[in-house]
Amino acid sequence: MIHSLALCLAVVAPPALAQTDPELLPKADQPSWNAVGRVNVAGLKRRQMCTGTLVAEDLVLTAAHCLFRDGRAVRADDVHFVAGWRGGDYAAHSVAAEIFIDPDHDPDLPPLSATARNDIAFLRLADPIQTVASLPLAALPAGDPPPLALIGYRRDRAHALSRQGPCTITYRDAVQIGLDCPVMQGASGAPVLWLGPEGWRVVALVSASVTGSGGTRSLAPLVPARDMPAH
Repeated sequence: MIHSLALCLAVVAPPALAQTDPELLPKADQPSWNAVGRVNVAGLKRRQMCTGTLVAEDLVLTAAHCLFRDGRAVRADDVHFVAGWRGGDYAAHSVAAEIFIDPDHDPDLPPLSATARNDIAFLRLADPIQTVASLPLAALPAGDPPPLALIGYRRDRAHALSRQGPCTITYRDAVQIGLDCPVMQGASGAPVLWLGPEGWRVVALVSASVTGSGGTRSLAPLVPARDMPAH
């Protein structure tokens, strides 16, 4: 069964990840991962939170379903990106000026494998963040790439990043991968990370959790750099 997760680099390279089950990111490692932050959506009666990644100084990658409420897209100025959020401290903050949602994403459809592949959105920030090094996008190499890693927020630990890896690819097609790492609400939009020759790169984002007897525990649409909105 597939579940939606709605509501749900620095000069020194970030340290390697080596934890299949989620673990709280040590405070000493936080500065290396400040490009990952919370996407907070404000509302009159409720708030919702997901994970986002600064992939350029004015662009944040997150899951499209995080930006809908009652089937309607939220207003850009209700969306806040808080980079490196940890227990009330943060590295930077900016409000969204524009929202770019994959045109094939349909918020009225159930969170199935066929819809998770379109669960991609970008925020154009009103004030570019220049004090935090971004985590660039890259295409996942063909063939048999090394295990991947996840880092993001969780409903049960909403005020600090959790990390997990190595995550093994259990399924792959042209636009989506399945991973054996479990996820939960809050992790929507979290970056799926590949350690390439130039450091960590974002190759996909968390869209949905999967339960059942198979080995796949999460679904992640691939997001090559060509999918970024034009400047």
